[in-house]
Amino acid sequence: MTDFDRDVDPAEEAFDPVADANENLRRAFGILAEEARSGEFRQFGPLTVASAGVQAPLFNRVFVFDAPPVADLSAAVAWMADRDVPFWVTATDPAVEVVERHRADLDLVKAGEQPGMALAPLDEISPVDSAAEVTEVADPDEREEFSTVTASAFDWPRDVVEPVDRAALAADDARLFLGRVEGRPAASGLLVRTGQVAGVYTIGVVEEFRRRGVGEAMTREVLRAGREAGCRVGVLQSSEMGYPLYERMGFETVVTYHHFEPAT
Repeated sequence: MTDFDRDVDPAEEAFDPVADANENLRRAFGILAEEARSGEFRQFGPLTVASAGVQAPLFNRVFVFDAPPVADLSAAVAWMADRDVPFWVTATDPAVEVVERHRADLDLVKAGEQPGMALAPLDEISPVDSAAEVTEVADPDEREEFSTVTASAFDWPRDVVEPVDRAALAADDARLFLGRVEGRPAASGLLVRTGQVAGVYTIGVVEEFRRRGVGEAMTREVLRAGREAGCRVGVLQSSEMGYPLYERMGFETVVTYHHFEPAT
């Protein structure tokens, strides 16, 4: 029996880890689309479309978590294509079968896969030995440092990260965290809360500070902040680099996200 199959107090909210992971992901990028100056957020039938309007597909998404009518899928993809930004169509089983079946007509190709992981309960988030001191970003100056770290850690241009980071800092359900090593900005992390679910995003470490426990310290601090805000489940989408760490921390893969991008 996994933590997600355990008996729960009837007074507590019952969790569906897949639905929780999907909703938190959809809400996280919806927040950025709503708050970013060039962002837009739309609904096409069961499909959520969130675009922050920056030149990185990660921040412009068509979410396909429920099998959609083909007309809605086509309309959502066409709308995103008209925004003239790189984008992903992010789908899960069984809805991914609809995208696969019609991707040639939609001019889409497979862009990769990503595990969606969950951790429950968040009763105890133990500290870890690390050189990093993690604090919450509270003002525009610290947000500038956060953007510098994020751009370096992920090798993204500043004109991609700055609008997104400003949007996250302005949102009620998002919190930014900055890690410093000997006073130097070294790591970034983002918490997005949906109900009692803590979404962990943008865990990035500047290359010179890697392999020193900084990424784990940041992840644990984001989860701890979520727990203190009333969250009982943590969710994230893992990179290949981060997967062994998250698995070691107790995260389980609960869903696979399939990404598609325009062929031309």
